[in-house]
Amino acid sequence: MITCKICSNQEYHGVLFCGECGSQLVFTSDKNVDTLVYPSQVRGLEVDFRDTIPKKLLEERTFILYIAEQDKVIDIPEMEEFTIGRFVEGQVITPDVDLNRYEAYDMGVSRLHATIRINKEKNKIHVIDLGSANGSSVNGYVIPANSEVPLNHGDILTLGKFNLKVILPKDMK
Repeated sequence: MITCKICSNQEYHGVLFCGECGSQLVFTSDKNVDTLVYPSQVRGLEVDFRDTIPKKLLEERTFILYIAEQDKVIDIPEMEEFTIGRFVEGQVITPDVDLNRYEAYDMGVSRLHATIRINKEKNKIHVIDLGSANGSSVNGYVIPANSEVPLNHGDILTLGKFNLKVILPKDMK
């Protein structure tokens, strides 16, 4: 947990701004975001969620974003690049994937939070934080705004406080 220096509110690691007073909690650093640890090293996660997802779904999708806390798979488009966030009435630019139905507002997900890029030829997936208010992280490492970070099977992608497990088919692992 991170403690706000202004109001002493406790926030999860990876959250950039205090939910109580709005002050900045994390300042950008020169960390090498290409050196990420695997979830098993961070949280002891050893479950391979490919065993819990219907096989047909794994065969049809390039990759899956799974919400373990809700036991739900996010419906994502088969596009090479798409945005994730929350749709708000009157919003001019809307996300390709709307996370409102997953209670994302309460978890600090921004309207246009992140972009996901898929390179099928190289079997690579990357995430880019779009300067979101509460930030993004992969396996607990904060993603600097507008930086491209690789996603691997088993990674935990956190948007604000919203955790997503990245599930890749075995041939992309």
